[in-house]
This record gives sequence, C-alpha cells and structure tokens, in this order.
Amino acid sequence: MNPFEYKEILDNNLFNEHSRILYITKDCTPKILLLRSIIGTIGIKHIHTQTEFVQTIDYLDLGNKNPLTNPLEKIKGYIFDDLSFEEFSVYFSNKNFLYQNFEFFKQLNLEFNNFFYYENKKSHTTAFVYIYRILEIISYAFPLIYASKTTDFKGTYTFLKSCLSVNSEKDKGELGFFKSFIKVVFKEDPLFESSITINVNGDTEDIQEIFFNAFKKSCSINIFDSNDTEEPRKIAVKFSEYSSFIINLRNRFFHLFNSGQPNLQSDEIIDSDYFFSLVNKQSMSWLSLVLLEVLKFTLEKNSLGKISNCN
Repeated sequence: MNPFEYKEILDNNLFNEHSRILYITKDCTPKILLLRSIIGTIGIKHIHTQTEFVQTIDYLDLGNKNPLTNPLEKIKGYIFDDLSFEEFSVYFSNKNFLYQNFEFFKQLNLEFNNFFYYENKKSHTTAFVYIYRILEIISYAFPLIYASKTTDFKGTYTFLKSCLSVNSEKDKGELGFFKSFIKVVFKEDPLFESSITINVNGDTEDIQEIFFNAFKKSCSINIFDSNDTEEPRKIAVKFSEYSSFIINLRNRFFHLFNSGQPNLQSDEIIDSDYFFSLVNKQSMSWLSLVLLEVLKFTLEKNSLGKISNCN
C-alpha cells in the first residue's frame, strides 16, 4: 500500500504537448514525483490520517533567487537550461531513464514524502529522522547509480576508486564513501566551495546562544566555514561536509550515553522541534541538490543520441 496520494496543483493551461510529461497523474513515475515535490509544486495526501497539504517550498532555491515564475520552466532550467521544451520532452520521455531503478526511487520518494508530511505538521524532530533516512538510503546507492552510467569500464573503475579513497581514519565506510562521492561529482561545481548558512534564531539572546553552542558541540570544527559563521547568530556548514553535519546531529541527539561522546543533553536543546526546525530546510535543500545532480547525469547518459531526433 502506498501511504501517499498525489494531486496536480498547477493550472492545466501551463501544460502543452511537450511539458505534459511532467503532469501529475496516478501513474506518475517516482522520478517525476521527486522532481515536482522538491521544487514545491505538488499536492500530497497522507492516506492514514487523510491529511492533505500542498508542498510549495522550492528546495532548490530557498532564497527565491530564480526569476522564472513558470514552475515547468524552472524544472527544465534546473536540468537542461539550454534546451527547448520540445528537446527536453525527448529526454524525459526516455523510459530507460524513467523506469530504471524504479523500486529504489519509489522508496526514496516515500522518504521524501514523509519528510514533507512531518515538516508540514511542524513535527520537526520526526522530519529530521527522515532527513537521516534519506541520507542513509542514498549513501551507497547514488555513487553506484552514478558509476553505472559512466561510459566505459575504466571510467567506472576510476570513479569508484576515487569514491573509495578516504582522507582520514574517521571517514571510513558509509560516511567516507559518500563524502568522496560528493567531492568527485561536485569538484567542478562552484557549490563545492560554498557553504550552507543556518540562521540560529531564538526568543532571547541566551536561548540563541544555547542553540548555537549545541550545533558547535555536535561537530568537529573543520565542518564549519569560519569565514561565514557569526556567533551566536548563524553557523555556516561547508557544502562538502554537510553529510557529516547531518550524521553528527543525529548521533549527538539520538545517542545519549555512548562511548563518552559529547552527546546533547535536553537542557542543551530546550525544544527539539524548534532545534531541528533551524536545520531541516537547509538539509533538505542539500539533499535535493545532490538528487538533482544524479538525475541530471543519469538522464543525460540514458538519452545520448536521442536529442538529435528532434533537430
């Protein structure tokens, strides 16, 4: 049983024969549902509670810097800005892309939906649990999906070898593999040298300082961008270290007494829902950017040669 149903919320007049591939129907593939949901253009119904809500946040553009007002143009722009919609539809109608790893993306879509559902309920602690579940499910899957689409065996071997190269004893296993993947995939992207800013808000300066210190305590200092961190108002996390940030928050909050780690006590958080509300949107934005990069890459590799058919 699917725990969610989906509803088209955009005006039917926005769609034409080429953009119709992005229309929400009961038969939508998970990749289309994921794209429509992360840019905030989908209605979602939680079946068990009969709760209906509209996901309107564009997690690829939290700062609302994208000047495009047509959400379908936004999707095309995020993926292939230089294509016409006719060309874009040729790419997107490729069944190899839409149905490849179908069950994996079906489950991933449900994890995203659960995040949206609990975030909409303002149950931010539970929503963060799904942030971590998403990170866990993609940590090995995304590097392998990416590698499977490289054009030759040597390229695949080189890519995986790069991902398996970890820089420290601390970054072993799942964390090290995924962090290396991020470095390989985003090394030419300006995002790699950027940081993600978390505004630390509180009703009073004392509470603001408590939250700031909780974030700082949870992670090693190398995770933060000192040039953009301003105590106690904002904390900046390096883009390449954001997976470590999520994992550290999870460990420090959900593990109270283990191995003498500096875990977060209840008086250091005060209100867990408020605490996680400060990081959930930025965390989902980071995950959405990684998802977009993988979808763009696999879409392009699955569609090599297809674009010439519409020229």
